[in-house]
Amino acid sequence: MTTASIVPPPAPQHLSEVLELEQLDTNLFRSRVNQVNNNRSLFGGQILAQGLKAAALTVEPGRRAHSLHGYFLLAGISDIGVIYDVELTRDGGSFSTRRVVARQRAKTIFHMELSFHRHESGYEHEIPLDVDVPEPDKLMSTRELAAKFADRLPKSAQAIATQQAIVELKPVSPEDYFLRKAGTPRGLYWIKSSSPLPADDLTQQCALAYLSDYFLTSTVVLTHTVSMMSGQVMMASLDHAMWFHRPCRADDWVLVDAISPFAGGARGLTRAQIFDRERRLVASVAQEGLVRPLEKKL
Repeated sequence: MTTASIVPPPAPQHLSEVLELEQLDTNLFRSRVNQVNNNRSLFGGQILAQGLKAAALTVEPGRRAHSLHGYFLLAGISDIGVIYDVELTRDGGSFSTRRVVARQRAKTIFHMELSFHRHESGYEHEIPLDVDVPEPDKLMSTRELAAKFADRLPKSAQAIATQQAIVELKPVSPEDYFLRKAGTPRGLYWIKSSSPLPADDLTQQCALAYLSDYFLTSTVVLTHTVSMMSGQVMMASLDHAMWFHRPCRADDWVLVDAISPFAGGARGLTRAQIFDRERRLVASVAQEGLVRPLEKKL
Protein backbone atom coordinates (compact mmCIF):
# COMPACT_ATOMS: atom_id res chain seq x y z
CA MET A 1 0.00 0.00 0.00
CA THR A 2 1.45 3.37 -0.95
CA THR A 3 1.49 6.34 1.37
CA ALA A 4 -0.87 8.20 -0.95
CA SER A 5 -3.51 5.48 -0.61
CA ILE A 6 -3.52 5.46 3.20
CA VAL A 7 -6.68 6.95 4.65
CA PRO A 8 -5.83 9.15 7.68
CA PRO A 9 -7.47 8.19 10.98
CA PRO A 10 -10.45 10.38 11.83
CA ALA A 11 -10.05 13.34 14.20
CA PRO A 12 -11.67 12.73 17.61
CA GLN A 13 -14.74 14.62 18.74
CA HIS A 14 -14.41 13.43 22.34
CA LEU A 15 -11.48 12.45 24.55
CA SER A 16 -12.92 8.97 25.05
CA GLU A 17 -12.30 8.27 21.34
CA VAL A 18 -8.58 9.02 21.74
CA LEU A 19 -8.34 6.30 24.39
CA GLU A 20 -9.71 3.53 22.16
CA LEU A 21 -7.15 1.10 20.74
CA GLU A 22 -7.33 -1.65 18.16
CA GLN A 23 -5.59 -4.89 19.17
CA LEU A 24 -3.57 -6.21 16.22
CA ASP A 25 -1.84 -9.13 17.91
CA THR A 26 -0.69 -10.27 21.33
CA ASN A 27 0.74 -7.15 23.02
CA LEU A 28 0.44 -5.13 19.79
CA PHE A 29 -2.03 -2.24 19.48
CA ARG A 30 -2.87 0.64 17.12
CA SER A 31 -4.57 3.99 17.60
CA ARG A 32 -8.07 4.30 16.14
CA VAL A 33 -8.07 8.11 15.94
CA ASN A 34 -5.43 10.83 15.98
CA GLN A 35 -5.69 14.30 17.43
CA VAL A 36 -4.57 16.79 14.80
CA ASN A 37 -2.42 19.75 15.83
CA ASN A 38 -2.13 22.86 13.67
CA ASN A 39 1.03 21.55 11.98
CA ARG A 40 -0.51 18.06 11.61
CA SER A 41 1.86 16.60 14.18
CA LEU A 42 0.66 14.36 16.98
CA PHE A 43 -0.12 15.77 20.41
CA GLY A 44 2.23 14.25 22.99
CA GLY A 45 -0.60 13.66 25.45
CA GLN A 46 -2.24 11.30 22.96
CA ILE A 47 0.88 9.11 22.80
CA LEU A 48 1.20 9.09 26.60
CA ALA A 49 -2.43 8.10 27.10
CA GLN A 50 -2.52 5.46 24.39
CA GLY A 51 0.82 3.99 25.46
CA LEU A 52 -0.42 3.73 29.04
CA LYS A 53 -3.63 2.08 27.85
CA ALA A 54 -1.73 -0.44 25.73
CA ALA A 55 0.57 -1.39 28.62
CA ALA A 56 -2.31 -1.66 31.11
CA LEU A 57 -4.17 -4.09 28.84
CA THR A 58 -1.31 -6.57 29.30
CA VAL A 59 -1.29 -6.41 33.11
CA GLU A 60 -3.36 -8.65 35.37
CA PRO A 61 -6.45 -6.99 36.92
CA GLY A 62 -5.89 -5.29 40.26
CA ARG A 63 -2.55 -3.72 39.35
CA ARG A 64 -2.66 0.00 38.65
CA ALA A 65 0.04 2.14 37.02
CA HIS A 66 1.88 4.19 39.65
CA SER A 67 4.59 5.67 37.42
CA LEU A 68 5.67 6.17 33.83
CA HIS A 69 8.79 7.61 32.20
CA GLY A 70 8.84 8.35 28.48
CA TYR A 71 10.96 9.98 25.77
CA PHE A 72 9.61 11.68 22.67
CA LEU A 73 12.10 10.77 19.94
CA LEU A 74 10.50 11.87 16.68
CA ALA A 75 7.51 14.08 15.90
CA GLY A 76 4.54 11.85 15.14
CA ILE A 77 2.23 12.65 12.25
CA SER A 78 -1.55 12.60 12.40
CA ASP A 79 -2.04 11.11 8.92
CA ILE A 80 -1.39 7.49 9.92
CA GLY A 81 -2.08 5.36 12.98
CA VAL A 82 0.40 4.78 15.78
CA ILE A 83 1.54 1.21 16.53
CA TYR A 84 2.18 0.39 20.22
CA ASP A 85 4.41 -2.63 20.89
CA VAL A 86 4.33 -3.72 24.55
CA GLU A 87 7.18 -5.69 26.10
CA LEU A 88 6.26 -7.70 29.21
CA THR A 89 9.46 -6.92 31.11
CA ARG A 90 8.55 -8.45 34.48
CA ASP A 91 5.63 -9.64 36.62
CA GLY A 92 6.56 -9.92 40.28
CA GLY A 93 4.56 -10.60 43.41
CA SER A 94 3.55 -6.95 43.82
CA PHE A 95 4.78 -5.06 40.75
CA SER A 96 4.57 -5.45 36.98
CA THR A 97 6.92 -3.61 34.61
CA ARG A 98 6.22 -2.87 30.96
CA ARG A 99 8.06 -1.17 28.11
CA VAL A 100 6.09 0.43 25.29
CA VAL A 101 7.55 1.41 21.93
CA ALA A 102 5.41 3.61 19.66
CA ARG A 103 6.13 3.48 15.93
CA GLN A 104 5.04 5.07 12.67
CA ARG A 105 6.42 4.03 9.28
CA ALA A 106 8.69 1.51 11.02
CA LYS A 107 10.41 4.31 12.99
CA THR A 108 10.32 4.62 16.76
CA ILE A 109 8.75 7.94 17.70
CA PHE A 110 8.38 7.35 21.46
CA HIS A 111 9.26 4.82 24.15
CA MET A 112 8.13 4.55 27.73
CA GLU A 113 8.76 2.46 30.85
CA LEU A 114 5.81 1.88 33.18
CA SER A 115 5.38 0.24 36.57
CA PHE A 116 2.13 -1.21 37.94
CA HIS A 117 1.47 -2.04 41.59
CA ARG A 118 -1.21 -4.04 43.36
CA HIS A 119 -3.01 -2.14 46.12
CA GLU A 120 -1.27 -2.15 49.49
CA SER A 121 -1.70 -0.19 52.72
CA GLY A 122 1.15 1.81 54.21
CA TYR A 123 2.25 5.16 55.65
CA GLU A 124 0.42 8.19 54.30
CA HIS A 125 1.18 11.91 54.07
CA GLU A 126 0.96 14.70 51.51
CA ILE A 127 1.94 18.36 51.30
CA PRO A 128 -1.20 20.48 50.79
CA LEU A 129 -1.73 23.17 48.19
CA ASP A 130 -0.21 26.38 49.57
CA VAL A 131 -2.42 28.97 47.81
CA ASP A 132 -6.12 29.80 47.69
CA VAL A 133 -7.53 29.14 44.23
CA PRO A 134 -11.01 30.12 42.96
CA GLU A 135 -13.38 27.33 42.00
CA PRO A 136 -13.47 26.67 38.24
CA ASP A 137 -17.08 27.86 38.00
CA LYS A 138 -15.84 31.37 38.86
CA LEU A 139 -13.22 31.46 36.08
CA MET A 140 -13.43 32.00 32.33
CA SER A 141 -12.50 29.34 29.78
CA THR A 142 -9.78 29.86 27.19
CA ARG A 143 -12.49 30.31 24.56
CA GLU A 144 -14.11 33.12 26.57
CA LEU A 145 -10.74 34.67 27.35
CA ALA A 146 -9.73 34.64 23.68
CA ALA A 147 -12.77 36.79 22.94
CA LYS A 148 -11.97 39.09 25.87
CA PHE A 149 -8.34 39.60 24.79
CA ALA A 150 -9.03 39.49 21.04
CA ASP A 151 -7.62 42.97 20.40
CA ARG A 152 -4.32 42.05 22.08
CA LEU A 153 -3.77 38.57 20.63
CA PRO A 154 -2.35 37.57 17.25
CA LYS A 155 -4.88 35.97 14.92
CA SER A 156 -3.11 32.62 15.22
CA ALA A 157 -3.65 32.66 18.98
CA GLN A 158 -7.33 33.46 18.59
CA ALA A 159 -7.76 30.57 16.17
CA ILE A 160 -6.06 28.10 18.51
CA ALA A 161 -8.06 29.21 21.55
CA THR A 162 -11.45 29.18 19.85
CA GLN A 163 -11.21 25.92 17.88
CA GLN A 164 -13.31 22.93 18.88
CA ALA A 165 -11.52 21.27 21.78
CA ILE A 166 -11.94 17.94 23.53
CA VAL A 167 -10.49 19.52 26.68
CA GLU A 168 -11.59 22.50 28.77
CA LEU A 169 -8.89 24.68 30.32
CA LYS A 170 -9.35 27.59 32.73
CA PRO A 171 -6.20 29.48 33.74
CA VAL A 172 -6.36 30.95 37.25
CA SER A 173 -4.36 33.99 36.06
CA PRO A 174 -5.62 34.73 32.52
CA GLU A 175 -3.25 37.62 31.78
CA ASP A 176 -0.27 35.45 32.70
CA TYR A 177 -1.50 32.75 30.33
CA PHE A 178 -2.43 34.90 27.34
CA LEU A 179 -0.33 38.05 27.67
CA ARG A 180 2.79 36.71 29.40
CA LYS A 181 2.85 39.17 32.29
CA ALA A 182 3.62 36.64 35.03
CA GLY A 183 5.94 37.68 37.82
CA THR A 184 7.09 34.10 38.47
CA PRO A 185 7.31 30.96 36.31
CA ARG A 186 4.37 29.37 38.12
CA GLY A 187 1.00 28.67 36.58
CA LEU A 188 -2.27 27.36 38.03
CA TYR A 189 -4.90 25.84 35.76
CA TRP A 190 -8.17 23.97 36.05
CA ILE A 191 -8.52 21.34 33.32
CA LYS A 192 -10.84 18.46 32.40
CA SER A 193 -12.29 16.47 29.54
CA SER A 194 -14.98 18.44 27.70
CA SER A 195 -17.29 15.42 27.62
CA PRO A 196 -18.07 12.60 30.08
CA LEU A 197 -15.78 9.57 30.14
CA PRO A 198 -16.42 5.96 31.11
CA ALA A 199 -16.17 5.66 34.87
CA ASP A 200 -13.60 2.83 35.00
CA ASP A 201 -10.29 3.67 36.63
CA LEU A 202 -8.14 2.80 33.59
CA THR A 203 -9.97 5.21 31.29
CA GLN A 204 -9.82 7.99 33.87
CA GLN A 205 -6.11 7.38 34.50
CA CYS A 206 -5.25 7.39 30.80
CA ALA A 207 -7.26 10.59 30.35
CA LEU A 208 -5.29 12.22 33.18
CA ALA A 209 -2.05 11.26 31.41
CA TYR A 210 -3.44 12.87 28.26
CA LEU A 211 -4.28 16.10 30.15
CA SER A 212 -0.83 16.24 31.74
CA ASP A 213 0.85 17.33 28.49
CA TYR A 214 -1.27 20.49 28.11
CA PHE A 215 0.37 22.82 30.61
CA LEU A 216 4.01 21.84 31.16
CA THR A 217 6.22 23.28 28.43
CA SER A 218 3.97 26.34 28.09
CA THR A 219 4.72 27.19 31.74
CA VAL A 220 8.39 27.70 30.81
CA VAL A 221 7.57 30.88 28.85
CA LEU A 222 5.19 32.46 31.40
CA THR A 223 7.74 35.08 32.48
CA HIS A 224 9.03 35.79 28.99
CA THR A 225 7.58 38.42 26.73
CA VAL A 226 6.98 36.16 23.74
CA SER A 227 3.64 34.37 23.74
CA MET A 228 3.78 30.70 22.84
CA MET A 229 0.96 31.47 20.36
CA SER A 230 2.87 34.20 18.54
CA GLY A 231 4.77 31.92 16.17
CA GLN A 232 8.05 33.22 17.61
CA VAL A 233 8.90 30.18 19.71
CA MET A 234 9.25 26.51 18.84
CA MET A 235 8.09 24.18 21.59
CA ALA A 236 8.11 20.38 21.82
CA SER A 237 8.04 17.82 24.63
CA LEU A 238 11.32 15.93 25.07
CA ASP A 239 10.62 13.62 27.99
CA HIS A 240 7.80 13.07 30.46
CA ALA A 241 7.55 11.48 33.91
CA MET A 242 4.38 10.97 35.89
CA TRP A 243 3.46 9.44 39.23
CA PHE A 244 -0.14 8.49 40.02
CA HIS A 245 -0.94 8.81 43.74
CA ARG A 246 -4.67 8.09 43.93
CA PRO A 247 -7.59 7.66 41.49
CA CYS A 248 -9.49 10.71 40.29
CA ARG A 249 -11.92 11.68 37.55
CA ALA A 250 -10.44 13.39 34.51
CA ASP A 251 -13.92 14.43 33.35
CA ASP A 252 -14.27 16.55 36.48
CA TRP A 253 -12.07 19.56 37.12
CA VAL A 254 -8.54 18.91 38.37
CA LEU A 255 -6.23 21.69 39.49
CA VAL A 256 -2.69 21.89 38.15
CA ASP A 257 0.02 23.73 40.06
CA ALA A 258 2.97 23.97 37.65
CA ILE A 259 6.33 25.65 38.11
CA SER A 260 9.37 25.93 35.84
CA PRO A 261 12.54 26.02 37.99
CA PHE A 262 14.94 26.31 35.06
CA ALA A 263 15.21 27.31 31.42
CA GLY A 264 18.42 27.46 29.41
CA GLY A 265 20.14 26.04 26.35
CA ALA A 266 16.82 26.11 24.43
CA ARG A 267 15.31 23.70 26.97
CA GLY A 268 13.00 24.23 29.93
CA LEU A 269 12.03 22.06 32.88
CA THR A 270 8.57 22.08 34.48
CA ARG A 271 7.27 20.24 37.53
CA ALA A 272 3.61 20.07 38.47
CA GLN A 273 1.25 18.68 41.07
CA ILE A 274 -2.32 17.78 40.22
CA PHE A 275 -5.14 18.09 42.76
CA ASP A 276 -8.81 17.08 42.61
CA ARG A 277 -11.72 19.39 43.47
CA GLU A 278 -11.22 18.61 47.18
CA ARG A 279 -7.56 19.74 46.89
CA ARG A 280 -6.24 16.22 47.41
CA LEU A 281 -2.99 15.42 45.63
CA VAL A 282 -3.71 12.87 42.90
CA ALA A 283 -0.60 12.96 40.67
CA SER A 284 2.83 14.52 40.18
CA VAL A 285 4.47 15.16 36.83
CA ALA A 286 7.70 16.52 35.37
CA GLN A 287 8.74 17.32 31.82
CA GLU A 288 11.65 18.84 29.93
CA GLY A 289 10.77 20.51 26.67
CA LEU A 290 12.43 22.18 23.73
CA VAL A 291 11.82 25.94 23.93
CA ARG A 292 13.61 27.49 20.98
CA PRO A 293 13.18 31.22 20.27
CA LEU A 294 12.59 31.97 16.59
CA GLU A 295 13.47 35.15 14.78
CA LYS A 296 10.51 37.43 14.27
CA LYS A 297 9.13 37.23 10.75
CA LEU A 298 9.21 40.51 8.88
